[in-house]
Amino acid sequence: MADLPKKSDVPRPWQPKFGMAGLLMVMFVCSVMAAGGYYFVQYLRGGRESQLAFILFTLASPMLLMVMVSLLCVFYRRMGKNR
Repeated sequence: MADLPKKSDVPRPWQPKFGMAGLLMVMFVCSVMAAGGYYFVQYLRGGRESQLAFILFTLASPMLLMVMVSLLCVFYRRMGKNR
């Protein structure tokens, strides 16, 4: 009778390694992009107020996003040191 492969010989299938923080960051970036797209579509429809909102949103959101990411990183580092 043939030898059955050992448990260590059988390769494990690939499993994604996403953490909750990574998934939340991806969702946040997607929501920011969707909001920018909304203001852009409103601008294309001819809304003058939407043009100003789109310009301010596209100029301010990258900086605000980086500030929030850096604050979250500092928060997680401090929480990790307290444990």
